[in-house]
Amino acid sequence: MILLSLAANHWVEIEGARQAVSQWGVWAPVASALLKTLTNVTPFGAIVLSVVNGALFSVLVATLINLVSSMVTGLIMYRIWQRGDHEWDISTRIQVLPVWLRSYQADNLLFLTLLRWVPWAGGSLADLIAGSHHVPLRIHVASLLLGYLPGSLIYALIGAKLVSM
Repeated sequence: MILLSLAANHWVEIEGARQAVSQWGVWAPVASALLKTLTNVTPFGAIVLSVVNGALFSVLVATLINLVSSMVTGLIMYRIWQRGDHEWDISTRIQVLPVWLRSYQADNLLFLTLLRWVPWAGGSLADLIAGSHHVPLRIHVASLLLGYLPGSLIYALIGAKLVSM
């Protein structure tokens, strides 16, 4: 990740990516958000593009791009897992898990938010749990916002700092 971030920093300095982005105007953040949304379930989309956004845009814009794209991805996955519950019978499969693992409350905002803070798979797991247990949409959206806001800001700040080094 560090090497990719340094490569992104080098590209920004050499190629003048910030100037190219400014020429795109309002379409640059839209294109970045779309690319990040499409690749968000990969480490490249989830981390590298989040840092690159911080290098290319202001911290506020980068944070918003990172947050919105993560929330859109979370909503798409929520819907997929809602439908997948009856297709793959997830509820029955969960019953074979140990009792201590089944004893959580799926619609608990704190649980879903904290689960999103687990590196790499936490967000995907929270989407699976929320969708397959038909958690109310308002709770799921709140967990997306609260769960992804800190990381969106941190990655934007890392990108901004790499450019200023």
